[in-house]
Amino acid sequence: MERRSSDYFSGKMFWRQFVPALVSSIGLALGDMMDAVVVGQSMGVIGLAAISLSLPVFMVVNVLMHGLGIGGSIRFSTQLAQGEKEKAREGFQGILAVALAVAVLLSVAGNLFLTPLLAVLGTTPEDGLLFETSRTYVRIIVSGIPLIVLSYVLNYYLRNDDCEKLASLGFTMGNVTDIALNIILVLGCGMGAAGAAFATLAGQVVSIGFYLPAFRKKGGTLRIFPFSPAFEGSFSCFRTGFSSSVQFLFSMLFILIANNILMYLSGSVGVAAFDMVQNASYLILYLYDGTAKAMQPLVSTYYGEHDRHSIRHTLKLGLLSGTAVGAVAICLTLLFPDAICTLFGMTEPESMRLGMYAIRVFCAGAAFAGISVILESYFQSCEEERAAWILTTLRGAAILLPATFLCSFFGEKGFWWLYPVTEILTLLLFGLWRTAARKTSKAFDEDRVLTAVIRSTNEELSPLMAQIEEFCERWGASTRQTYFVTMSAEELCLVIMAKGFQENSGYIQITLIAEENRQFSLHVRDSAISFNPFSLRTARADSGGDFDMDAIGVLVIREKATEFFYRHYQGFNTVIVKI
Repeated sequence: MERRSSDYFSGKMFWRQFVPALVSSIGLALGDMMDAVVVGQSMGVIGLAAISLSLPVFMVVNVLMHGLGIGGSIRFSTQLAQGEKEKAREGFQGILAVALAVAVLLSVAGNLFLTPLLAVLGTTPEDGLLFETSRTYVRIIVSGIPLIVLSYVLNYYLRNDDCEKLASLGFTMGNVTDIALNIILVLGCGMGAAGAAFATLAGQVVSIGFYLPAFRKKGGTLRIFPFSPAFEGSFSCFRTGFSSSVQFLFSMLFILIANNILMYLSGSVGVAAFDMVQNASYLILYLYDGTAKAMQPLVSTYYGEHDRHSIRHTLKLGLLSGTAVGAVAICLTLLFPDAICTLFGMTEPESMRLGMYAIRVFCAGAAFAGISVILESYFQSCEEERAAWILTTLRGAAILLPATFLCSFFGEKGFWWLYPVTEILTLLLFGLWRTAARKTSKAFDEDRVLTAVIRSTNEELSPLMAQIEEFCERWGASTRQTYFVTMSAEELCLVIMAKGFQENSGYIQITLIAEENRQFSLHVRDSAISFNPFSLRTARADSGGDFDMDAIGVLVIREKATEFFYRHYQGFNTVIVKI
């Protein structure tokens, strides 16, 4: 029982999340790349320039949807892990309302001030065709901001409500739609930038169509109606998400600076190589991002349970699996840089030579970048916004921008070394800061958490009950409180063994937390079939009718507990009782 078999649960739950998240990330990478490939081949420089000029618009939208989506879903998982189902649902509705309200304001403002917006982006009516193409593309995208924001916020929450497969399916089908319509509208119908913009929004509509049935899912937490949003804590959620979504603002500044430097060093060939590297990076970095998305719901859940061991094990799995899939993508990129150059239309000897060199240098730092992406998500999920913000700021500005200027002094080839220099220095400096910060951090006392895993047999119950009783006494529980905590754990384990496992065997994980308010939180997770102990018939024995003797203990728990909650999550049953 002392062996940390909780790895069984954290491992199973991670792999259940990992595959769908990876599929979604691959689909997103292909979708983002396809815009550049199709429009570039159809319209040439004008089309690519128009889409490039619109990037700041997407980055502002990214700050909103990722900031609220990530921060809100982290709070959602933490609240569910603590048994606060109604608060989690109302908080979701509050975040959804805020996100859509801000999105509508951005959309209206963008359309009202479209010409000034385009001037800020870098084009005026004097530019002729470039201005007209940009105006067409940006107007459509700006008008569809609410759709984009809604799609991403729903996706984040579904991943945290045991709907990761549906979230992945909807996301993937949206990207497939985007890719297909890009080919049909841009290459087939000759609609140019307008076709690319409509394809992007159509993809979001398809994704939302796949997501909506989850809000009627039996046993799910997420609901849109009845609509009773709770706005308290919305800004705090955005602050949590902003600690990493701020990277999009940094990216906007970096792109503007890099384009100007490359125009000076290499002209249009250098800028084209830079755009290609940015797009090709999706093939690698989105795999790490998918790994981070697989980790986030689990780390947030374990954080709510104060289960530090499972948190660390999930991080270990994320780093190992992310590094493995990332390494495959890096090796393929290193082996076939010429194919990537050809894909993006860089076929001239001079441009291909520079493009191949740039890609290879980028790959030298890609693995370090991927580790940073995973760590950013990890610290966010543990509600360590400061650590996530520092890591993001080092990568996106504090080191990246000086490295960009410094490497540019070494000429056309030296410029590209900004990528590995930034990523390696970021992890080095962050590691030093983290070591110093850990000495003064005030994390939850791990001694206040008892975690044990037993097999679904009665033989292991007695030693566990002795542990629980000693733990309660050590943390000042009254005799009555100790009795009810021990009884709750024993009765829940017995009824799960009897009703849940039946002929099968498996594991039961018990996590007991001595809260600082003198309350005890009991979390019981099991690998049995879907079974809710609180659904047993618990009418009193003298009320007549059938009576299940196994339900007597559950009845006592329901009457004596401050709160109780059941959730079927990631293939396992989880019961939470507060005493």
